[in-house]
Amino acid sequence: MDVSTLKAKIKSKQIPHYLIFTGPEWKVQQIYIQQIAKVLGLEVVYLDSYSEVYSKIRSRTLTSSSKLFLLRDDIEIQSSDKITTQRITDSLRDNFLIHILTTTDKRKKYYKENQDRIVDFEPLSDNALHKYIDKEFFLLSKENRQKLIDVCEHDYGRILLEIDKLKRYTDVTWAQRAEHERDGGMYWRNECFQHLLEDGTIYQPPYDAIFDLVDAILDRRVNKAFDLLQQSYAVGEATMVMLSVLYNNAKAVLQVQSYKGDNLSKATGLTGWQIKNAKPHVRKYSDKELIHMMQMIQKVESGIKTGQIEDEIAMPYLLVSVL
Repeated sequence: MDVSTLKAKIKSKQIPHYLIFTGPEWKVQQIYIQQIAKVLGLEVVYLDSYSEVYSKIRSRTLTSSSKLFLLRDDIEIQSSDKITTQRITDSLRDNFLIHILTTTDKRKKYYKENQDRIVDFEPLSDNALHKYIDKEFFLLSKENRQKLIDVCEHDYGRILLEIDKLKRYTDVTWAQRAEHERDGGMYWRNECFQHLLEDGTIYQPPYDAIFDLVDAILDRRVNKAFDLLQQSYAVGEATMVMLSVLYNNAKAVLQVQSYKGDNLSKATGLTGWQIKNAKPHVRKYSDKELIHMMQMIQKVESGIKTGQIEDEIAMPYLLVSVL
């Protein structure tokens, strides 16, 4: 069952008594759970196992009201041959049960028997996220909305958490910037976003920055290079890999920069793609400096292998030597 089908069932109040929610979009799951509870007029009760659900239903008195029970990753319900789908649906009576699964294994019997009950909450599209961001925090520019989507790794729940920070910050500081009231706060809202992004209040996860790191080094952008080096370390990038990629790219820049003929690809063996990537870095270093960089990389690699240079200081030492 897809989300649109579930939405239609909620609208028509034909909600199955037993549903299974899975997929990465946990915030949307929460929204649908709240909507189901609202439409059915039921209290949401979180329990640890189906046995507890069954016990609650069996001990219910005449004056007890129906419940919407929630389970998360219940091993019992997935593995027991005795707890069949039919038994669950029969036992619920006028109660409802949603089993939330972090992951699903399509090879398992549980998945195969319940395919029509499983609702997969896949990540929302960028277009949908732009609309939701604009609704929650209007006047943020399209570029900044996309930045927010990217740093939150397209996770709607995380986006809402960061928007809450933005709302609180702009509410507190708005009085200080009354001169921007003439544009409805557009300038100030976007300025606040940039400020919170830069000072780390809006969390930016580390990413594999090795190629950006190499570009920064070859462009002689010192601060950017050291920042991206920390990003590379944060995601566990190996020092020897960084050295190898930098050496190959520095060599390509030297070949492109120093060649005077009319058939660069044939003379150097570089592909068109390698030549294209090297050209933006031409003339940032002299030929002599590029040769020195390559020699330093070889020295550092050798030092790591022989134990003369500690792995954790190798790249900072290289950057200080060549930038």
